[in-house]
Amino acid sequence: MSAALPAFRVKNLGPIADGTIQLRPLTILIGKNNSGKTYMAQAIYAAFKALQRVNGPVEPALTSEESIDLVSQLRHPSVAHAADLLRPLESKIQAWMSSRLERAGDLLKNRLAVYFDVENLDELRRWGCSEPLEFAIARESSRTDQSTLFALSGEHERFPLSLKNISLGDLRATRTFELLDDYLTELTEDGESSRDERLSRRAASFLADLFWHRHLLPDAGLSGAVHYLPAGRSGLLEAWTDVVRMRLEQDREGLALTGREPAALGGIALDFLIELQQLTSPRRSHRAWALPPRHRRVGGRGFEAATDHLEALIGGSVVVGRARERVPSLSYKHGKQVIPVQRASSMVAELAPLISWMSELLSPGDLLLIDEPEAHMHPEAVLAVSEALVALSQAGVTVLCTTHSTEFLHQVSNCMLRASARQPDVSGTSSSIDVDDLAVYRFDRRDRTVGTAIVPVEIDPEWGIPEDEYVAVADRLSAETSRLLSDIP
Repeated sequence: MSAALPAFRVKNLGPIADGTIQLRPLTILIGKNNSGKTYMAQAIYAAFKALQRVNGPVEPALTSEESIDLVSQLRHPSVAHAADLLRPLESKIQAWMSSRLERAGDLLKNRLAVYFDVENLDELRRWGCSEPLEFAIARESSRTDQSTLFALSGEHERFPLSLKNISLGDLRATRTFELLDDYLTELTEDGESSRDERLSRRAASFLADLFWHRHLLPDAGLSGAVHYLPAGRSGLLEAWTDVVRMRLEQDREGLALTGREPAALGGIALDFLIELQQLTSPRRSHRAWALPPRHRRVGGRGFEAATDHLEALIGGSVVVGRARERVPSLSYKHGKQVIPVQRASSMVAELAPLISWMSELLSPGDLLLIDEPEAHMHPEAVLAVSEALVALSQAGVTVLCTTHSTEFLHQVSNCMLRASARQPDVSGTSSSIDVDDLAVYRFDRRDRTVGTAIVPVEIDPEWGIPEDEYVAVADRLSAETSRLLSDIP
């Protein structure tokens, strides 16, 4: 395991009494229905979305002398290191990060309300429980007392600023310097005091964005984009073009409709459809703190391997395009035949978003959450999906999924065993994963009066993932069959 990944602590959320999920490159949530797996996945999604929305002015601003000196040093680098250049600003940068973490806690409340579609977060509290809902995001740590990065309660840790890891090249490699330089050069002379004030606030904002997106979030494993593929993907694909067309129709009529409510979707489903729309968007946002673009596939074949597993499974490919009225569409291509995925099998419709996301949206460092990747699939197909998600997790995408499939778990176990096999696969067609890159959590709801406990599943590196609850069901079913057969005269 290489990059740091965050931990998520929760109490009294829906059916969940308490527990912690420490993300790994591949994290799997198992347990009976209605035990809280999707609640947890959606809460993690809300946390990432909250961080992405943090912005706004920063206080205290830089002085005009600090701003001009910073730009001057970046224009003409001296022998001084970036740490020396920024050391006088350390306390201000610390204040900026603390302020943003406080705002992240407020935004987390907002995102939870949106994705769970509630007016008050008390509606998410475990039934019959008088204790408050708690949700906190912590840095990965070998200690048992992980420090809180930010939380619903507003609690947060001080940003452990490490200036020694910052170089002048790091500052110059982003558009932050370019924008600062242009801003200093092109400011109109409409009064020296106004000029200095605007420059200092703009410089502070750019620097805060840089440290937030290039240092704090990556150090906590929270820097990538987040994507959620909800359960019922084939159903959403079936309905979404009608929803979009209704919106277009309403726009044309100026929304002057009678006896008809606007088409409404919210929460996770809406985010899913927005990302589907972005698949055909020609514009990509570019932020001041971002590094220059680089091709995400350089250095590995993980994305191609994951896509190969799924395209072999469906016997074709998924094509992204635009249908009538410029509504984005996904089509299934088999040989020379091309049909809308809604007319293909339910398996193809379920896998089409995953294949498209891998081809068009996902990048190393992103988090992909997917509910029940095995839905509508024959057990043999489930094995290929397992291979694909393992390959994706080894290509740098953090994957979290919920599952009820023993075949899915068994194949992931085999992928883990391959990593330590004496004769590893040399064909490159099979995926493998180290045991340290894998985590499984069981949502244990044995006592409904006290709620679900999130229990880490101990993975045996010489055997695999225990499948005790599935084995217990199979044993009980076999025992009943044996009894019934013995009763037949």
